[in-house]
Amino acid sequence: MITTLSSRQFDQYQGDGIVFPIKVFSAGEVSFFRSALESTAADCGDASLKRFDGLHLFFDWAYRLVTNEGLLNTVEGLLGENILVDGTLVFSKPPRDSSYVSWHQDSVYSGWNLTPSTSAWIALTPSHRANGCMRVIPGSHKQGSLDHANVHDDFNLLERGERVNTVDEARAVDVVLEPGEMSLHQSTLVHGSNPNASDEARIGFIVRYVTSRSRNPGRPLLRVRGQADCSHLSLAQPPADTDHQSAFCAWRTYSGS
Repeated sequence: MITTLSSRQFDQYQGDGIVFPIKVFSAGEVSFFRSALESTAADCGDASLKRFDGLHLFFDWAYRLVTNEGLLNTVEGLLGENILVDGTLVFSKPPRDSSYVSWHQDSVYSGWNLTPSTSAWIALTPSHRANGCMRVIPGSHKQGSLDHANVHDDFNLLERGERVNTVDEARAVDVVLEPGEMSLHQSTLVHGSNPNASDEARIGFIVRYVTSRSRNPGRPLLRVRGQADCSHLSLAQPPADTDHQSAFCAWRTYSGS
């Protein structure tokens, strides 16, 4: 498994706003994480639920994912030794599903562009064009924050329906990943995804990594590496050693799902 970025990968990240594919998890690890996620989804009793927020704060398996040593070593190559998780998000697209993600920038509401940050998009299934992989506009991160419109659409996985007003889709690149591979992208990179037109599921586990310079004092941030002063932030504790059902109930209350 790769544990740091090469100079070529670092240059690609700076130039394109994204670098991929980066191998981080073995087949056995992917199978474990996917099974744990599917067990949580089954407990929801709602087949229409396709996004899961904040799992790392309540479930040991999700905490193990975001604190994986090889993953953090790779992120450290971009952010330095003081790393926190500012959120996790799972997008799940069942086979032949109409859900999509509109063209957007992660920075539009988060403020992640104001301090060092990166987003890890980790594939728990194959992710390719037919099943609605992430698509990006390379180099668009250099344009800074762009104007977005909020457009309600039941099929859009973004809660606010935010979308960039103008996108040159002829420049789009498919972020094709195998299970256990990830991409890292910058917060101002324009990206989105199409519906799943295949007979297989597409599941991505997204981790938002920031540093102790974060300006999000109202969100529960989880320190995963380093000992920098974080007194200006609200630090979360690792998941308590509780049974799955208790963790599930606490997560449902937190997420409102």
